[in-house]
Amino acid sequence: MIAEQKGSTEAEDTLEDLGFDTLPINPETVCNEINSDDFNLIFEHKPFNSEAILGKAIGNEKGAVIYVNSNIPDKGRLNYTAAHEVGHACMHIMPSITQQSFNCGSKELTDQFNDPIEKEANGFASGLLMPKQLIKPLTDGDINWFNVKTIKDNCFTSLEASFRRMTSIYKEPAAMVIHKSGQFYRFVTSKSFEPYINRSPLSSEQKELCYDGLADNLSTDFETVDAIDWITPEFKGNKLEAIYSSSIALKNDFTYTILRYDDDCFEEME
Repeated sequence: MIAEQKGSTEAEDTLEDLGFDTLPINPETVCNEINSDDFNLIFEHKPFNSEAILGKAIGNEKGAVIYVNSNIPDKGRLNYTAAHEVGHACMHIMPSITQQSFNCGSKELTDQFNDPIEKEANGFASGLLMPKQLIKPLTDGDINWFNVKTIKDNCFTSLEASFRRMTSIYKEPAAMVIHKSGQFYRFVTSKSFEPYINRSPLSSEQKELCYDGLADNLSTDFETVDAIDWITPEFKGNKLEAIYSSSIALKNDFTYTILRYDDDCFEEME
């Protein structure tokens, strides 16, 4: 978490220094503003044949070239990749404190990848595309699908990246669980979300509770369900009887679920 915070702070400071104060933030435009006689920064779209490479950053203390895979179909994912590579250029190549070449694929662009250098670049990407001072006025701070999509639409990011950014700013316990074709795919949690998440397939009842994730306005509503349907209820001497869930069905047979809990969800201890 410290590495991500360092990255997001660096990105927000960069935007302030360059005078960016409106959304959306375009990573290529940021590169153009950074580019100078002291540090020549070039941004290019380049088709790579494999998702093993989504972006590259190569250079030295005098300059760098950023390549972003032009075959990335999703605008939000493309922007995040570009911002991630800008992070490598600004935080790692320009000051010459780490390696001078980065090849980044899906694993480097997830918050579960444990390399602190990649975590810094991911934090930079979040802070660059979704600077705290610009996104906080967009929502009431409640972590729900309506607010996550509001940030996504204003920042040209993905739902997952928008959720992660919200949970880094607002500290309530929350998790995003992703299923593909009904089978567990991966999850993202806030730092304060403590229960162990089940890796089980979606049940028919869980599928029936899904909203249309392609709708223009997503719901703020949550269902109160048995905690054991989603998580292992016991942790650190506590037990959750219930949990709040809100699921959306997306294209390509993906289902995204936000899980939350509060004091009312805990079993009363005698």
